[in-house]
Amino acid sequence: MSKVIEWSDLPGDLLDYIANGLFSKVELLRFRSICKTWRSSVVTNKKRFRNHINRNRRRRLSSYDTRRCILCPAALCRVIISSCPDKGWLIKIRGIYGVSSKSKLLSPLSRNSIDSPSGKTLDLLKFTVSEIHQFYDVLYEYGSRSVSSYNFARVVLVGDLVFVVNCNKEIWWCNSNECKKPWTRIVDEEVENFSDILFHKGHLYALDWKGAIWWISLSELNIFQYGPSTPLEYYEVDDCKDKRLVEYCGDLCIVHRFCKKFTVKGVKLERTSGFKVYKMDVENVKWVEVKSLGDEAFVMATDSCFSVLAREYYGCLENSIYFIDKEDKKGDVKVFKLGDGSITKMADDSSSSSSHSCFQMLNPSFV
Repeated sequence: MSKVIEWSDLPGDLLDYIANGLFSKVELLRFRSICKTWRSSVVTNKKRFRNHINRNRRRRLSSYDTRRCILCPAALCRVIISSCPDKGWLIKIRGIYGVSSKSKLLSPLSRNSIDSPSGKTLDLLKFTVSEIHQFYDVLYEYGSRSVSSYNFARVVLVGDLVFVVNCNKEIWWCNSNECKKPWTRIVDEEVENFSDILFHKGHLYALDWKGAIWWISLSELNIFQYGPSTPLEYYEVDDCKDKRLVEYCGDLCIVHRFCKKFTVKGVKLERTSGFKVYKMDVENVKWVEVKSLGDEAFVMATDSCFSVLAREYYGCLENSIYFIDKEDKKGDVKVFKLGDGSITKMADDSSSSSSHSCFQMLNPSFV
């Protein structure tokens, strides 16, 4: 029979590994509060926790289009009422890592701020905030203030290297430790346009506009095709307006968003009509369609795409995809049900009580 090891007797190397994987100083404080051994093992020592500190600091980057840039860490968080831990809300927090910076609540689906009309603050004695994923935003610096740059659709940090997909669907990179060196474009003669980029299981992948995955060598900073394009036999390529990479059950998947065009009072508009999800069949080296997400849901944000366990969030529908359309008003979220292909708008769901709304997880009670 194996010997049971108490929490307070875990090896120091393991404690260092756990602490380096935490997102913020708040998580480090919680780590230190477990027991006396853990508290004494984790001190504010920059040499021991260099990875943690480097990952969570703001960085000045090379200028882009003659404008000064800053890389700002942000976190996707699950917020629960401390006395009711089974269900929670989904929020994004930017500025949580800086000592002097003020934390800012953002919508998980966009970079828009969540403003509290009543001026409420989050009482951490009543609520618990758990960081579940880390993101990065590139901000333009104007004197003493910084504003979001919508030129950068996707941002990934690997070590000290920053990779972005810009609004022209190009991949660029820079070294955050060499802010005087210009940004460099990653390009291949076979492909020019990319829609997404993701760091997955120690490798950096990019998704081109035809639905093929590419692998970026971090040592050579070159790009190589990793797999075939995903099938689009039921749709015209022009109808597929967005493609994303997402981690699902440990696999790398591709999400296709399809749109329909129509005209209202002389104005041409596009609206999402559906989604298809594919994952790689490694043995046969081909893409297969995922018909069901099981008890999970995808959140397709403007700057990322991620999965959540539906039962952990208020009102979240399993086997569904939450998204917004560019032309819609601020906060007009929609949900696509993968089972029957129907789409529900938040505005149409307003007749439901807040406790039964499928958008409840995006409307926290403390705001």
